[in-house]
Amino acid sequence: MAEETESTGFKAPPGVKVVTSKSQLAANDRPSPEMAAWCLQRKNIIVLKSGTILTADPGSRDVQNCRIAMLNKQIRPGEVLVAAPSLINSLLENLGSIKDYEQIQQDVAEEISGQQKRLRTLVQEAVDADVSDIHMEIRTDVCKIRFRKYGELYLHAEWFPRLGREVAAVAFNKETDHATAHFNPLIPQDAAMPLKVKSGDVRLRLASMPAHGGFDMVMRILGTEKESSIVSLDELGYTLEQIYIIKRAIQMPHGAVLLSGPTGSGKTTTLAACLHLIKNTRKVYTIEDPVEKVVPSVTQVPVNVKTDDRSFASFGRAALRMDPDYIVLGEMRDEDTANVMLRATITGHLVFSTIHTNSAPGIILRLADMGISPVMLSDSNVLVCLIFQRLIAILCPDCKIPLRQAKAHADEMYRWETIFGNEVVDRLYARRPGGCQQCHNTALGGRKVVAEVVWVDEKGREFIQKLDILSWERYLRSMGWHTYKDRAIAMVREGLVDPFDAEALIGEMSITDETKGFDYNAAREQMEKDEARKKRES
Repeated sequence: MAEETESTGFKAPPGVKVVTSKSQLAANDRPSPEMAAWCLQRKNIIVLKSGTILTADPGSRDVQNCRIAMLNKQIRPGEVLVAAPSLINSLLENLGSIKDYEQIQQDVAEEISGQQKRLRTLVQEAVDADVSDIHMEIRTDVCKIRFRKYGELYLHAEWFPRLGREVAAVAFNKETDHATAHFNPLIPQDAAMPLKVKSGDVRLRLASMPAHGGFDMVMRILGTEKESSIVSLDELGYTLEQIYIIKRAIQMPHGAVLLSGPTGSGKTTTLAACLHLIKNTRKVYTIEDPVEKVVPSVTQVPVNVKTDDRSFASFGRAALRMDPDYIVLGEMRDEDTANVMLRATITGHLVFSTIHTNSAPGIILRLADMGISPVMLSDSNVLVCLIFQRLIAILCPDCKIPLRQAKAHADEMYRWETIFGNEVVDRLYARRPGGCQQCHNTALGGRKVVAEVVWVDEKGREFIQKLDILSWERYLRSMGWHTYKDRAIAMVREGLVDPFDAEALIGEMSITDETKGFDYNAAREQMEKDEARKKRES
């Protein structure tokens, strides 16, 4: 053992027994041929047929990566033993000649290539189905592939779990912009991925999450060549009044236009539509994570939030030195990014950014929570326009049915009549069970934006300075402003949206005017009437 230390510099951990010769191993325990290529590439670790892992450094990350590689090959990892480097080298030499090693590498390369093709086939199937997300749910007994279309998931296919693990590993290890050494399903990971499929170039965002019995991987389809044309605000679902306000905001010489909404609510698409309205004579920088919608007329900068020198805030500060007219901060996640937004607005730039809140006026509370002074927020040079949006499911025009014919709505018909009136209910529509061929049996024809847009005027700044959001909302309503909930209800009245789909987004539509206070007596009376009606009908 002393010679080993002097010749190689290897030093065993205190009190740990070290395997120094083959005689200390079971007679029939030899290196695993399935793990040969992996071990030969690393040169400091070896896997035996029994699943035992021999390594000179048991604390190395290679040990964890080795376990993952074994699981991907359906090999159960065994115990980890500390071995002398000379023994590891000897066992590696026994794996075969360099010609054999090259054959092993070729076999692995062919296997990887096959899984890369399977990944492309899956993505092409998703593009053909016009879905937004691919969900891979890998468990010990099955890998379920589910597609999300118009906000709802449906089962697309079921794979063997090994195929799911291999495709997930290939996606992260071989295809992403910053491919990692080894995909690790035991920790959350995310990345962006450009991919060429039969229909053209596709951009995807990947994310993985460990789960009981396996892990999930989600691939969001950010854009395809088919989507190269920018969708207008009108096509997205914004009203004429809202479009007027947004266009007016874009013409302002400085200030901030802030867009809010939950994940997957189409904020990036709306930002792209706004940028498309900017004149080509202006210089625009977008700071994004990752770049999703490609806008040829602007300079788009991808960030890496895992490093401080490539964050939203650092690139935002750098963009200020590039003589911009407009700056788009993909997301305001912290106080540093919010301060960059403030600095840009007060130095003569128009800034666009996104933020997570539940309403347009609620953006003010979120900024205050980030540490921005209400006095600064109420400055006339800072905030110009606040936007909040969500997506609502639109009925398939080919198979929607009159609301009165929908069995699923029968129990609620009295409530619809109370809210809308009999004449309006006669003009409402609902989903047809099972849909039709045109809508791929979803009963939906797409999704539209329901939004609320606030122009920050002088009166509004007085409320902002006091952080009196409740009084501000009352003032806005007195001026004819509508919330996204109002817009959703209007789309139900227009026969575009199933009432149940609207309630899934905005909550139950009340038969009472809650702006005057919640009437508990009316709620009790309504429940009693409902119970009496059900008894009569039964």
